[in-house]
Amino acid sequence: MRIMIVTTPIRPKPTSFSPLGSLTLIHYLRKNGFDDVEFYNIDGSRPDYAEVLAHIRERKPDVLGVSAVVSTAYEYCKRLSVDVKDMLPEALIVLGGNMGASANVLLHRTGVDLVVLGEGENSLVKLCRRAETTRRPKDFADIPGLAFLDEDGVLVNTGYETALPGDQLYEVDWNDLEGSSSIDLYFPKAHDPKTATDHLEDDPRFYEPHRIGKRIATLYTSKGCVSRCTFCHRWDKSIRFIPVPIVMQRLDEVIERFDVGMLHTADENFGTDRRWLAEFCAEIKKRDIIWYVGTRASGMTPEIVAMMKDAGCTAIVYGNETGSERMLEVMEKKVSIEQNYNAVKWTIEAGLGSTVQLVLGMPGESPETVNETIRFCKFTNTISTSQNPNDLSINYAQALPGTPLYEYARSKGLIGRDLDGEEDYLLAISDRDAHDEYTTLNFTDFPKLICETWRPQITVEVNYAYAEKFGIEAYRQAVMRDTEGFRAAESDTGYYANPRRLIENSASAMPSTEASDPYPSLWRLVASGQWGMALITYPVIAYRLRGLLLLLVLAKNVKGRGMNYTWMLVKEYLAFKLKPGTRSGNFSHAYKSLRKIVDRDIGVLPGDETAMVPLRKGR
Repeated sequence: MRIMIVTTPIRPKPTSFSPLGSLTLIHYLRKNGFDDVEFYNIDGSRPDYAEVLAHIRERKPDVLGVSAVVSTAYEYCKRLSVDVKDMLPEALIVLGGNMGASANVLLHRTGVDLVVLGEGENSLVKLCRRAETTRRPKDFADIPGLAFLDEDGVLVNTGYETALPGDQLYEVDWNDLEGSSSIDLYFPKAHDPKTATDHLEDDPRFYEPHRIGKRIATLYTSKGCVSRCTFCHRWDKSIRFIPVPIVMQRLDEVIERFDVGMLHTADENFGTDRRWLAEFCAEIKKRDIIWYVGTRASGMTPEIVAMMKDAGCTAIVYGNETGSERMLEVMEKKVSIEQNYNAVKWTIEAGLGSTVQLVLGMPGESPETVNETIRFCKFTNTISTSQNPNDLSINYAQALPGTPLYEYARSKGLIGRDLDGEEDYLLAISDRDAHDEYTTLNFTDFPKLICETWRPQITVEVNYAYAEKFGIEAYRQAVMRDTEGFRAAESDTGYYANPRRLIENSASAMPSTEASDPYPSLWRLVASGQWGMALITYPVIAYRLRGLLLLLVLAKNVKGRGMNYTWMLVKEYLAFKLKPGTRSGNFSHAYKSLRKIVDRDIGVLPGDETAMVPLRKGR
């Protein structure tokens, strides 16, 4: 039995996030008696597509497992599965990952035979054993955690498989990763100018002599989330923490093997178990590692921040998402505005770094809620001169299958309700992330042109507030510091959105012609079409001209999408403005969880397959 697990390209460039999901599956298969398992890391090595097909044709896997972490890889997954099925018709093609929430589209429109639903280790082992004797999808009906089409083309959902306990999560063999692509990608040297270090370089400990030349590791310490945000698609229900002794054993291994001196924990809910966190801090402090994390604002206290800093933590990033209490309800964040304010305040006042992350444009978003978010960001990003006001990552709400947001979009006709409509949407967002304002749908009651002014409006107003509080010279110093004098282009993580992304790509800005002043001139930025950097580098002028943001958005759409698309936006805007009466922007469904709106106010849409209902609801 020859098994091959392949990753798919997720972002334009591979990131430092190790494909731990795929590595875990491979380790688990071998642990259960499957020795002939190959890892083909397409995402990390980025071979030409023809080379990908040639490699798979040569190896002739009996089972091809496709790791589809996000639905935005649909186009590539479809192309790959169709081509592999054409050249190796006897191969069983299995797709796992969050894209599995679109099982109906995958099974009807691609070469995929089986979709793994949820955590895949146990399901994959069982289906590989079954594949030794049969490749007919209907013969897998007794295995939990799968979706397939029966002989009549009807979707079958076998439910969910039992999840692994915390002490078995993310067991990997680093030899698999080393053999699949350059280890420098996943364990980059921290002081290399090409390495994105987030907030590590803001900590004086980063420059201590014994850390020079050390590498950064990205590891998980838990799996899942304590919340169920209505825009977030994931299979995992609740959260499981890996026992601290196991985490430290794995950390010690990469310290020894790859000369690691810095750690990024990839968890979204790091340390929400306080007893676990106290044990973690006590243990990692012994290892003289500096590290940074992402977590929730709820439950954070000054004492916890101090404990983490004492243990080597250099930054805490929160998924704040909004500054509006009403929008927190729609998102089902289960955190209060007060907790968001306090968590960032305590973090920055303790001398740790933080990047405020926002999601704009959820149903119910309005100029009023955006102004509430602006007030929040003015507070968080002007607490200290050490905080660059552009440490903001502002994404647009992106409808992903398996979320209430996706089902809301289907109910409103923004996404087609049949297979054609759903596939058209998946193709439209392929290779696009939530940073992209062009392909994001408009879930609000306001014209898209107005919605597209909100991100630059937040940027302009927050930057001006910083310059007004600390002075324009302090602002320039903050920008120069975090752009490394506009020489930081190659450190783009691809993770953050604007304005933080613009800072990471700052070297693409036109520098000043004066050798004595590397700060780029406003005229050259505008003339070269780098309007986002112009807004950032000249905050006072940008603020005074903020009334022209609509024209800037128009020009950007003409440049990026053409006149016909832009004219469509203009017509929508004019119809809105000319409509009789005053538009209050009140959300027609009231400000409550979007999950409740979809489940109770809208319900199951006519024609939806019964087997798809649990997948559409998510976990």
